[in-house]
Amino acid sequence: MTGLSLEAISSYVRDLSSSCSALLLVEDLLFAGSHDGLLVSWEASSGVERWRVSISGPISDISVDSGSVYVAASDSLHAVDIENGSLLWNKKLEGASDYVLAANGNIWATSSVYELEVADFIESTIWRFDKLGNELERWVITERAWHISSDGSGGIVLGLGRPRCGYLRVRPESPVEHNALPTNSPVTCGSGGNKDLIFGHADGSLGSLDESVLETGSLITSIASSPNGWISGHEDGSISMKAVSEKLPGSVDAVEIIETNGWASSFDGVNVWIMIIGEVSNTISHDSRLRQMDSSFNKIVLGDDQGRVYFVESEVMQRRINSHQEEAEEYSEKSDLRARLRMLRNR
Repeated sequence: MTGLSLEAISSYVRDLSSSCSALLLVEDLLFAGSHDGLLVSWEASSGVERWRVSISGPISDISVDSGSVYVAASDSLHAVDIENGSLLWNKKLEGASDYVLAANGNIWATSSVYELEVADFIESTIWRFDKLGNELERWVITERAWHISSDGSGGIVLGLGRPRCGYLRVRPESPVEHNALPTNSPVTCGSGGNKDLIFGHADGSLGSLDESVLETGSLITSIASSPNGWISGHEDGSISMKAVSEKLPGSVDAVEIIETNGWASSFDGVNVWIMIIGEVSNTISHDSRLRQMDSSFNKIVLGDDQGRVYFVESEVMQRRINSHQEEAEEYSEKSDLRARLRMLRNR
């Protein structure tokens, strides 16, 4: 893919004006949140803006359920009307907001407190609200959650860091259950939910709630899963996808799967790299760090630190790659012809 930029293979690019901090692609709706607190909704297929709303940032997570968009941002949780972007309600949380998950009439959120003197998270709170914003329950724990997912039965599963590690299963009006994982290493990220849930760990291992651990490399910084498999990105720049292993300079910031292709972005302190892993892996450079990715079916969306949001469709991307290759081949053929003419003239 030499010579092609991320913008060149994108169907469109939109701008948030400040660093993209959260993305959600669901059906034909695209939502993006910024570090400064701007939340924008577009029609995914056309890129037409539906609405925008400003709240106190940074926005850390977005979830959609039953006609509302739920947004974890700064130290609060917000509910926004999915049709017009009007603010329905907001609730102050304790500490910084981390995750939000809306399902089955419950709005789950997590927040955490970071202590500078010990350079670690010292306390977290798990919240359950109803659709109107009424607080139903809260639980205080000593670990930070590094992933939230549905457990498939009305509750949630949280992957934990130190000191206990493992995971929590939280159900409405029930005691919190702490469970060990196959490895006792802290959870650093996760993907999927219910039976498809997988966790990445600080020791580089990857595993589900009850299956054996797969050793994949150094600390896992990002992980993504789909019906076609999984992909993991690591602190040392390595990428694992099924039986494929690749390497990027620096540390991997984000990974995602679109159809049978894996995507990964890394940052080496100076340059940003994007790798598309498929039958043939391609690498392109980018001018701003890409920390956010999400995908749905044959579409992927990427957000960078300059606030740009790139929407890529498989067919459009492949058509532009093929066109670029044909132009390059045509240019090469013409260059060869010119070279032969020069040789003839010089005889």
